[in-house]
Amino acid sequence: MAKKDMFSDSDPFLMVKCGSETFNEEKNYQEDEPNPKFNKCYEFLLDFPGAYPLEVEIYDYDLFFGNELIGKTQVDLDDRFFSMEWQSVENKPIEYRELYHQDFDKS
Repeated sequence: MAKKDMFSDSDPFLMVKCGSETFNEEKNYQEDEPNPKFNKCYEFLLDFPGAYPLEVEIYDYDLFFGNELIGKTQVDLDDRFFSMEWQSVENKPIEYRELYHQDFDKS
């Protein structure tokens, strides 16, 4: 996890969005944690096809200077839902995704 604090590790927390619903986990930030484990479940009511993408953002909590984006990723739920390959997987694996931040993203 990218270090955003000068003298310590970041204090990460999640912001999970899908459509107009947002789960802000700022109050559950993890102090000085370079390898956070969030272990959370979020539920959204969606219509398929046409579901909004799932957006996951990780921020560094900072009471004095404001929270800073560490990185984000997006999941196209329509692609996932209608993928025959994904539907055929009986025991869905835990996913690991790259986080992107515009300061570091070369695209």
